[in-house]
Amino acid sequence: MGPKPQQRPGWQRWGALFLFLAVIWLFGAFIGPALQHKIPLMDQMVQIAEEQDIDMGAYFYTEIEASYDGERYLRDTLQFSKPEGSGGTSWSFITSVVICLLLLALGFRYLPND
Repeated sequence: MGPKPQQRPGWQRWGALFLFLAVIWLFGAFIGPALQHKIPLMDQMVQIAEEQDIDMGAYFYTEIEASYDGERYLRDTLQFSKPEGSGGTSWSFITSVVICLLLLALGFRYLPND
């Protein structure tokens, strides 16, 4: 194993967080709307959504049948599959974590690094 990477000071991590949040805000507030007029299909979609008073953020999650199924499956899973043992750790959970880490290690070792 190589040397451990040094951890950045707290102010650098907070600065990076605020920088990324600012980039996301800039994209949503300025870059996205500017691109809307450059892409004809996107401009048409926005125009139709505005004419029919459709909230596009809510539309994806409320008007697609798969979202209803996914929500039901998620709620059932959380309700009916309580973890065994204390703290939510069971042998099947630990085994699945170990398998995931092994697959990740194999991927880093044998897959091409471009």
